[in-house]
Amino acid sequence: MPQKRKKSSKKKRRSFIFIAVMVGAVFLAGLFLSPYLWRKGQEIREWLIEPPILEETRVVKLYFSVSKEDYLFPQERKITSSSEVTSQAKAILGELINGPTSSSLLVPTIPPKTQVRAVYIKDECIYVDFSSALQEKHPGGSSGELLTVYSIVNSLIDNLPSHSEVQILIEGNPVNTLAGHIDIRKPLSMKLDLVKVNPAG
Repeated sequence: MPQKRKKSSKKKRRSFIFIAVMVGAVFLAGLFLSPYLWRKGQEIREWLIEPPILEETRVVKLYFSVSKEDYLFPQERKITSSSEVTSQAKAILGELINGPTSSSLLVPTIPPKTQVRAVYIKDECIYVDFSSALQEKHPGGSSGELLTVYSIVNSLIDNLPSHSEVQILIEGNPVNTLAGHIDIRKPLSMKLDLVKVNPAG
């Protein structure tokens, strides 16, 4: 009986030593691996959290008019930059429709409910398809019509110099005039003699 008890106690000691060694090994492995696992965890978190996309902007020159003046005046504005000419043209026209900043003496040249239906490019000409509001909501008058047409043309060509002409369309079709005075059946070029540097100049 005493011999069996000795064998049993030896087995228990061996088991205890084995467990202690395993626990120690796991503990040491944890100590060595924890910095590595922490770094990996950080890398995974950084990978899962996408960095914010910073939109590039560019400064463009928009042309507005002044009440009781027969000229266009430039105002700078920032738009989202794009490699696509059509996207830039839409952004320029969108800001033109929004009108000048309230702190300036400038006034809008395009009826506020006007929409840009489409923009497309053919050779050096930018084709802009407007909604019917550009024609139907226009206040009229030969001077006002002239300034509306060339605020569009000048704003596009000045900021997109690789293109030299603009064709204005209404609801997908060319029209004779916007309000009965200025012929817009064909593409138009930039008209610098309508431009002044500032309203006081």
